[in-house]
Amino acid sequence: MLKNFWWPLAFSKEVSRKPVRVTALQEEFVLYRLPDGRANVLSDLCVHRGGALSDGWTQEDRIVCPYHGWEFRADGACVRIPANPPGAPVPRKARVDAYPTVEQMGWVWAFLGDIPAAERPPMPTLQDAGAAMILSGAITWRAPYERVIAHLVQPPIAMLALDGEFAPEAPQLSALHAAETPWGARLTAVLTPPPYLVRGWLGLTRRRVPALSCEALVAFHMPCITLYRAGDDHMMMAHVPVNPETTTTRWMVARRSSQTNAEVARRRVMAALERLRPEVEGQPAPETLLFCAFRRLCDEAIARGWGIDAHLIQAEYANIKAVVIPSPARREVPELAAAWVMKEVPTIKPHDA
Repeated sequence: MLKNFWWPLAFSKEVSRKPVRVTALQEEFVLYRLPDGRANVLSDLCVHRGGALSDGWTQEDRIVCPYHGWEFRADGACVRIPANPPGAPVPRKARVDAYPTVEQMGWVWAFLGDIPAAERPPMPTLQDAGAAMILSGAITWRAPYERVIAHLVQPPIAMLALDGEFAPEAPQLSALHAAETPWGARLTAVLTPPPYLVRGWLGLTRRRVPALSCEALVAFHMPCITLYRAGDDHMMMAHVPVNPETTTTRWMVARRSSQTNAEVARRRVMAALERLRPEVEGQPAPETLLFCAFRRLCDEAIARGWGIDAHLIQAEYANIKAVVIPSPARREVPELAAAWVMKEVPTIKPHDA
């Protein structure tokens, strides 16, 4: 698990004025909207008694802790403590980590780290293909997110972007070409899907209709995104580790045209992912070209000091101390250097990787 990257924590439609808790990278975050509609992400730990801000409520531009009513601004600073006498200042230590947040293509992204903006890896460039239909869903795997990516960053998965119901045969691939990017890699190919299954009268029979070949692309972008294109249709998956052994994959498909009811199409994608569960959860990570490139970039990130030491957190901090992913304010505002109650997550020493 890596800090200092943009992580997609939720679909935009999941975030409202009511706070919602999201678990990612073995940490808890609270997501909510400000009065002007912007999404905001804070650490979900009140610095007073460790209460969950996500169990509280929003009040104007603040979020209120449900335990003792402490109120925090969008930048994480506490601005009101009800138990304080009138006129008493709020201690500088009364603040939580606030993370840069943007919305793009229906996702809420948070930069989980503390490096300056100029040094941050970019988010991927997303496309909606001029979509007539956009589908989305989520699935949780009992597997490390690296293994999930290894199994899903493969060309046949691009078929999930296509409309229709296909025969169970594997697609044919030809003319493969690979290329690396600064924060990822991609593979293009000519993909010939198995025949379409077309339902006959009253849906009681199905006949096989040959499918046309199309150009396909599969790619990954650090730290957790896999991207697919089949013809004019696109798909994105975000594989976010809940903890070292559990991963939630949120997916979105953008189709330029579709002959299928949206709910039927969504169920087909979910069924296809469910069929992959025994492989993803039970088989070792396949040593594909794209996964080898992904693993190399992970090693480079760990060498920069961006690897979160999840095992140390479990061994020494579980149920004893609270640690959080540091936010940019810890570096950007030197006078606040000693004003943080929660300790930073431990990182993997490069020689331990």
